[in-house]
Amino acid sequence: MTRKKRIKIYSSNGKKALLLSPDEILIIKNDPSYEKNYEAEFNKGKQAFEVRNYYAIGFWKDLLYVLIGAFLSTVAIDYFISITGNAGLFPGGLGAIARFFSIIGANNITVSASTLYFIIYFIMNIPLVVFGFMKIGWKFSTLTLIYSVVSIFFDLILQNIPYINPNELSLLIDYNLISSVPGAWGAIIWIFAFAIFGGMINGFSYSITYKANASTGGSDWITYYYSKKLNKDIGSLNIKINIFILFIVICLNTIILKTEHIDQTIKLSAVYNEYDNWDSLISSDLGKHLDKVFSEVKDSSMNESWKNLKNNWNSDDWFNISKYVSSTTEFDSSYTNAIIWKMKFKWIIGPSLFASLTLIIIQGLTVNRLYPKNKVLNLFISTTKINDIQQYLFSVGYTNNIFIWRTVTSKKNAWNDQEQDLIMISMPLLYFKKIEDYLMKIDEDMIINIIGSKSVKGKNFSYTFDNELREKALTEEFMNNGKLMKKIENNTIIKTHKKMKKIGDNIQNEV
Repeated sequence: MTRKKRIKIYSSNGKKALLLSPDEILIIKNDPSYEKNYEAEFNKGKQAFEVRNYYAIGFWKDLLYVLIGAFLSTVAIDYFISITGNAGLFPGGLGAIARFFSIIGANNITVSASTLYFIIYFIMNIPLVVFGFMKIGWKFSTLTLIYSVVSIFFDLILQNIPYINPNELSLLIDYNLISSVPGAWGAIIWIFAFAIFGGMINGFSYSITYKANASTGGSDWITYYYSKKLNKDIGSLNIKINIFILFIVICLNTIILKTEHIDQTIKLSAVYNEYDNWDSLISSDLGKHLDKVFSEVKDSSMNESWKNLKNNWNSDDWFNISKYVSSTTEFDSSYTNAIIWKMKFKWIIGPSLFASLTLIIIQGLTVNRLYPKNKVLNLFISTTKINDIQQYLFSVGYTNNIFIWRTVTSKKNAWNDQEQDLIMISMPLLYFKKIEDYLMKIDEDMIINIIGSKSVKGKNFSYTFDNELREKALTEEFMNNGKLMKKIENNTIIKTHKKMKKIGDNIQNEV
């Protein structure tokens, strides 16, 4: 009696093997659990295949973009936003909320407000990371998570470098110093300058991060998702969401804001309009405080104005007194609640809000300029490898029309004397940048004529590549790899064999 031939089945890692006959392999494959195990192994293998391809081709370039973006964003926060203090700039979106809590926290702990901002921002992103992995994809979510983490490290590095840390080096001007000077209109001008430069740097940071198929976290998780789903510019979506959140945060920050941080011009307006006669002033805590001050200081111009008010109230002398009161924090404790709330109401629509709006608008315009998601190119490709190009476009998810002219518009190729055909396709600029190099490798003699398109009309034109088509192409490439498919089959056989042994099926033991 001849002995049946046995086949050695190795696991993909080579650590486990079975010695089975063809009949035993057939029994295993007919087991009800085999199909389910095969599907699990197939999906696991396909994901590993995608990860390997990505890390081999695009990961390191994307990672470099993310690191540059994170560094620039850290510079914008440390040197242009946080440096403006408790009553300064807010970045918008979840960043505005994180900055609000960092201001509160910095008053109670020794960590700098900017470092605390990055830590809080990272914590707030944790539930959004889960959303990203579920709705957007592992590549986008992984890179965005890396962005959030390295931002903390960049901040810690910048905060501790001697001489060039944000507390010692002012890239524009020492804002904390100039804002403390009484009557400094320059502080208001400079906060807008900080907003413009901070917005430009942040916008550049955001756009370079978007080009890496990642984001800066926060509300970007949502705006990036819906910008792809609804074909909307990310910058435009960010502006709308960020402005809404910003206004809420400015209101909350104003409620907890100390009067010493409120701009002098706003104090002046509130104090000057609160009193219009001597009796109402002198009966208030502020009037009593002023009377005490001027009774101790005899020789001063303010003393003369105070006497004039007492004898004959007039607007010029009261303006001088109001200006004196608002130029110092000495009288902050003497303000009534009504005056304080008037100051805070004026502050809500004051420099902090409008400068922060400027920051967000500049940031959004910069993103739209540098990350033109919906800018369309018309490509006229002269090539001899039409089928290869079509197959590649399909594999990356291109879904728009492909127009082909065969021989009618062809010409003699000067290099190999072959006739070339002409393809015309339309796609967003960003996608062309990502596939340009590989497209040229398909046909080294290819000629691409690029023409910008002002706009595209029609509901059937897609501004995005189809993820399902890319998934299908990836699956086909994966399934055509015989070596990988054999590993999946072997892993499934070993996994099913193990389960069958547990329930007592008579199958050959492992080697």
